Amino acid sequence: MSAEREQSDLEIVPPIIFNEDADVQAYPSVEAAIRDVEVVDILDEIYEFHDSTGRVLKARVDKGRVSLVPTSRMEADSNTLRGYVIGMLRWNGVVEEGLSTKPFSELARLLLERSMRRKGSG
Repeated sequence: MSAEREQSDLEIVPPIIFNEDADVQAYPSVEAAIRDVEVVDILDEIYEFHDSTGRVLKARVDKGRVSLVPTSRMEADSNTLRGYVIGMLRWNGVVEEGLSTKPFSELARLLLERSMRRKGSG
């Protein structure tokens, strides 16, 4: 199976984690995650994207439009990515015990809740 075929079979599972230099946010969909990004920043690879499974999403630009393509690379157990998400949750007031042992999908859900709450109050 070719890499391209393999990628087309992979499913993106929201929420989408948007990482800009350790400033992580969660979005309910791919469309919401890419709505405010700058094409030049995508071309310069300023952002990283992951889905709630920890799958790395590759940002692509075609005819000025940004899309996210799932890759086979998983980072759910990445201490760096988990650390960014947990740090942002704590910064947003989440004081739950055991954050470091929660599945990545649960951390992504909590981050989405906090991100939506913050956007709603802003």
